[in-house]
Amino acid sequence: MEALLNGGLPVASSCSGDGVCAKCRIQIVSGAENLTAENETEKFLRETKKVAPDSRISCQVQVMGDITVDASYW
Repeated sequence: MEALLNGGLPVASSCSGDGVCAKCRIQIVSGAENLTAENETEKFLRETKKVAPDSRISCQVQVMGDITVDASYW
């Protein structure tokens, strides 16, 4: 989420990045290997909010290299 906001992209969220709403989910187009592993919060949100396998919760992941993403709200 921080990387997206710093890049000037809007990020959907109603919890301000607290890992509750999962509205900030993004589709990973390429570069998934450059993201940190899912933490327990993201795993929980994936199950309860039915997050697609190719998507990540942006407030719960850190970018470690180049990635390409998309979001339904852009």
